[in-house]
Amino acid sequence: MKTIPGSGSHCYPARVGILLAAAVLLAWMVGCDGLPWWPGGGGEYELTIASTAGGSVTTPGEGIFAYGKGTVVNLVARPGAGYHFVNWTGNVDTIANVNAVITTVTVNGDYFITANFEPGYAPVVAAGGYHTVGLRSDGTVAAVGDNCYGQCNVSNWTDIVQIAAGEGLTVGVKSDGTVVAVGENDYGQCDVGGWTNIMQVAAGYWHTVGLKQDGTVVAVGDNNYEQCDVAYWTLK
Repeated sequence: MKTIPGSGSHCYPARVGILLAAAVLLAWMVGCDGLPWWPGGGGEYELTIASTAGGSVTTPGEGIFAYGKGTVVNLVARPGAGYHFVNWTGNVDTIANVNAVITTVTVNGDYFITANFEPGYAPVVAAGGYHTVGLRSDGTVAAVGDNCYGQCNVSNWTDIVQIAAGEGLTVGVKSDGTVVAVGENDYGQCDVGGWTNIMQVAAGYWHTVGLKQDGTVVAVGDNNYEQCDVAYWTLK
């Protein structure tokens, strides 16, 4: 007797083939978890960082970097001599502060970000206890007022990008990240000659604080109220 195969028997190889193809596709999609169209994907995206003339991005650097979705990346821009930082441009929707030289970006896609610099320095003023300090656009500094501790002796300062004034001292950050200070030093508040990679300084009554490029903090001076206990700080 001639046997006629059941209607489903000849479809078995085709079904197996479909299942195998689906399994391969699923495995490939899991391996390519970072594709933006994959629902719930948490894979890697490209963060491309560049800078204009006059400075660089020191953290995380410049070039193309890969990060997982949702990663918060530190951004640190550093102006060169005779330049100042302006802002971050590009895919900046998730940058915490586009005008800050130290900030963060949350990676939720492929981003291209540029740090922008311009010639000259950003003019600012600072007021101490009995003196006033000004940073000119050419990086030099002026000061007037009480000078009993020499806190106004800043006429020879150059290449300064930021200033601070305390009770009897004046502090300046140079474009290379080093720091200078003049004035009262009874508590060592002017002992900043060894500081490097500083982005910002602040001066109190008898102490001085510096923010480093990596987000850590240093301080010198009077510590009777633990105002210098910042060694464990990380401002990111």
